[in-house]
Amino acid sequence: MQQFEGHISAREGSVLLFTVLGAMLFLQYPQYLVRIGGPAAWQASILITLFSLVAVLPMVFLVRRFPGESLADISLQTAGPFVGPLLTLAVSFWLLAVSVVSLRNFTDTFINTILPQTPPSVLIVTATAAAVFSSYRGAEAIARTAYILLPLIAAGVLSVLVFSLPRMDTTLLFPLWGFGFRQTLLGSLYLTSVAAEAIALLAVGNVFRTARCLQHSTLQGILLFGVTATFTVTVLVATAGPPVAREDPFPVYYLARLIYLGRFLQRTESLIVLLWMFAAGTRFSALFHAGVASLSGALRLPEYRPLLFPCAVLVSALSLLPQDYVTVIRLDRLVIRPMGFGALAVPLLLLILAAIRGKGAAGNAT
Repeated sequence: MQQFEGHISAREGSVLLFTVLGAMLFLQYPQYLVRIGGPAAWQASILITLFSLVAVLPMVFLVRRFPGESLADISLQTAGPFVGPLLTLAVSFWLLAVSVVSLRNFTDTFINTILPQTPPSVLIVTATAAAVFSSYRGAEAIARTAYILLPLIAAGVLSVLVFSLPRMDTTLLFPLWGFGFRQTLLGSLYLTSVAAEAIALLAVGNVFRTARCLQHSTLQGILLFGVTATFTVTVLVATAGPPVAREDPFPVYYLARLIYLGRFLQRTESLIVLLWMFAAGTRFSALFHAGVASLSGALRLPEYRPLLFPCAVLVSALSLLPQDYVTVIRLDRLVIRPMGFGALAVPLLLLILAAIRGKGAAGNAT
């Protein structure tokens, strides 16, 4: 078992997962919801939240059987010395792939909204260096950073949504089920793969104070994200209308640009970009750290830190491969999201193997 410094409580874990998922609200996630639900995007968000809570239940039950252990250790015990590391390795590669897309999303958003003349390599190197430093400090440092930054990020986003309320037209939220019940249901099932990012918590499961902390962090983080996403997409659709909301790649930034607070307080959208930078940095650092920790566990290394620099170089180089932002969005929607179901299948498979082979201490979550 690898050694990690510090511990994460249930509250810190919930905030960390909420930040990892919530950073997508600044990007294309609301756009995805509008594409599958149209005016009923808020209903799609509710369905995705319910499906996601069900999708992570195997991970919750697995943690109860193996309290205080990481994904790598659980895989080794349940699937054996050959298949177990392969499963952990597959999850590690997926987490690093999500990190690549997140890094490029961060870079392109910053360039398109604030500094269009900035070379992408400058932002990629800066963000990667910050992620390496935070990962070197450990999972506890990342979780506590998210916990400290959450009030600031939440206040900024909530302010944008509240000041957008007078512009809302609730008739734009109907008809119910938007493009039809079948399309909304199938699209919601497809986007349920966002719950796979909760496996980042399992990757560093041995840093949680108790198994119950990890369980609560997973369920509460997804629930908080679902509530926030529903509120955000409701305001977006009722303010901009489905056609605009469906095409705009930066929905919260769009809403912030509509706000006018007076002659001496203008360009409030720049504050939103700053807050998104905090959220995106936390998201990238957490996913990168979980990917490196899983890779180290799959290779049965006693320490993950020697892998930080080579993995950082690999992630930075791969993030430069997509041609443009449209390519990044397609890569996320058509490749990363479907692969998320494979990541979700790993805890389910391990849970089945543990039950068949009688591994773990079932019900011992304390």
